[in-house]
Amino acid sequence: MTNPELVETYGYSVERGMQRSFAALALLLVGSHLGTILPVHERLPVPVLVMSAAFVVLLTVTAARAWYVRLAPADSVAAAVLSVVSAFTYLVPAEQVLPMATRSNAMVVAATLAAGYQRTKPAIGICAGLVVVYVLTAVRMDGLGGALLGTWPLLAAPLAAGAVSKVLRQTAAKADAARRAVHETQVRAAEEEAKRAAHKQFQRTLHDDVASALRAAALSGVAPVEVRSASAAAIRRAEATPAPPSAELQDLRAHLDELPGPAGVRMVREGDTAVFAPAHVVGEVADAAAELLRNIGKHARASTAWVTLSGDDNGFVLWVRDDGIGFSARAVQATSLGLRRSVAGRLAEIGGSAEISSRPGEGTTAELRWQRPSVEQERQGFSRMRGMRSAVDDLRQPLAAVCLPYLFSMALPVVHNLDTAPGMDWLAAWYAVMAAATVWLILHARSQPPLWTGVLAAVWTAGGAVAGVLVIPADSLTTFVSWPVGAPGPMLVVLATLWRWPLAVLTLLVEEVVLITLVLRGQFVTEAFSDAAPAITAPVLALAMGLVIANTVARLGAIVLWSGAERTEIATAAAAREARTSLHAARIADIGAEILPFLRQLAESDDALVSAEPTRMRARRLEWMARDELHIPGVLDPDLRHRMMDARADGCVVVVQADTDTIDPPQAVRTILAAALSTTPLPDELTLTLSSRDDAVTVNLLCQPNNAARATALRIAVPEAELTEYADEAMNVELAVVPSTVS
Repeated sequence: MTNPELVETYGYSVERGMQRSFAALALLLVGSHLGTILPVHERLPVPVLVMSAAFVVLLTVTAARAWYVRLAPADSVAAAVLSVVSAFTYLVPAEQVLPMATRSNAMVVAATLAAGYQRTKPAIGICAGLVVVYVLTAVRMDGLGGALLGTWPLLAAPLAAGAVSKVLRQTAAKADAARRAVHETQVRAAEEEAKRAAHKQFQRTLHDDVASALRAAALSGVAPVEVRSASAAAIRRAEATPAPPSAELQDLRAHLDELPGPAGVRMVREGDTAVFAPAHVVGEVADAAAELLRNIGKHARASTAWVTLSGDDNGFVLWVRDDGIGFSARAVQATSLGLRRSVAGRLAEIGGSAEISSRPGEGTTAELRWQRPSVEQERQGFSRMRGMRSAVDDLRQPLAAVCLPYLFSMALPVVHNLDTAPGMDWLAAWYAVMAAATVWLILHARSQPPLWTGVLAAVWTAGGAVAGVLVIPADSLTTFVSWPVGAPGPMLVVLATLWRWPLAVLTLLVEEVVLITLVLRGQFVTEAFSDAAPAITAPVLALAMGLVIANTVARLGAIVLWSGAERTEIATAAAAREARTSLHAARIADIGAEILPFLRQLAESDDALVSAEPTRMRARRLEWMARDELHIPGVLDPDLRHRMMDARADGCVVVVQADTDTIDPPQAVRTILAAALSTTPLPDELTLTLSSRDDAVTVNLLCQPNNAARATALRIAVPEAELTEYADEAMNVELAVVPSTVS
């Protein structure tokens, strides 16, 4: 049973394409051989009949093994032994009883198998031995010249088989390696993207829920029931494992109706009864609306707030507005984490947009828009050419490997038979042009030449083949004088590969109809119709091989593309899920030791404890901690957090701000802050700023007033930083950290 892991590789798709093409070739040879043998079986010696039957059995068994992709070196050995025995068997009768092409078929099959499935040295040895045996056994019936001329199929077949199998296997191995690299890259990218998404989601939870709950607990005018409710909600949101994006449709209107209105503000809900959108879109928009409503309650001093929704299956517009005091939108949006991350950031991540408009004294309007992406419907399958190129990136190499040996070896019968009939020199010129056209099409196969070039090549090929059928001598179908009949083979392979089967089949039909018609009318000297079978089937065999290998590789290449995309999607989803969970757990661990236990205590406390002054003081200190974490996540360790809280409690104004939203801010920030707070007296003001500049994160720390001991501590801690002292008034530390050093 075939390993599914193996099936989903380009190597297997190419191997299956090659072996199935051989299976088609073997079955056509069975038909051709039987068509030649059966009509004349009564006059054939028994040894010849026995070996012919054995050859048919070998072809049938080999075709079955090839169809199930089971060919191995042993198959070529068996075919070689049978072909050698057959060659000597043909010496039994005193005269030629079978056409030259029929007598060489067994050796051509054996040489093809050896070239395709033996190692290089054994393959060369087997093929050389077969050539020698053929010449020795054919001399008596065909003469030395005829015997040597008869070796060209025996030379061309293994050359083509060996070259194409090597090229296809090498390119497939490269494609598999490239696919694995792409798979790994996509998984890593999914991990990083998931971490960024989880980071942003946690930052919003920290701002929208945790910090807001702590803020409510720190204010004296907030009712205890609201503090408990906000604390419970913050715990639920912080501990909830981040969910991946979902295509499940949900009703945005229903989610908006569940949002609590701003405290002390009349709430008016307007708009459509139901608007459906993907679950992750609904969740992000509802959270953005909740943040807007919280801002109205905290800052707007409004009497009424309106939530208006309008939309359909293709998108929606949500307005959240109030009649409050308003503000300068440009000034606030530049510094507000709530508007920048929790509203605009959320909409941007789902492909939407958020626009805030406000003027002092005229209220505020937030317009949230989302439009369903107009994605073209995915096709059920992959195109044939894309499938082939997914397995074999450069079609020129396999086409050259298949066609060029036949093109060049065909020169032997072309030159040898120039004087056998009038017009053969013109046919030689036709063949030269067709060969040149075949090479030109192969050289341009990577970009697929325009269809008109294929049509022109097909017309030239069919016209010359028909002319050749009319010119060749009447007694030539069983000899290589009939070379024009099989000459179109390489061109047919190219046409079938680049432009599907109709163009190649139509070209072949034109030649075959004329040839068969002339045979049936007695134009050629044959004892039976079967004598013409090798000539008739020669171009059919070439086309069949080209069609099967091209279509099989294309179909299986498409399967590999599809299954590879599916497996990558599964792997990236798993990696993203793990990345989201691990980052969320790490962030919870950073704040969970102090903030979450305090919120849990608030959610379960009575009114007296919630309203107590120590509780409000503790909430205020933890709110500072939460807001520091928003700006510089993961930087502060427990010791430095407490030192900053103590500094604030002692009257030092500590301000942390950042215009960058990196998951991992430079750890140098911890060193700078620790050094600045390591000396006494503490500064009156400490302002830490992080900003993105080109490819680096710039850290600025402004201390007021200046202090010699503090300056010394900072120079020792971060000697690479630029420190500027402004007399006794202030001191500024600036440090640029490039991404490679950002941990």
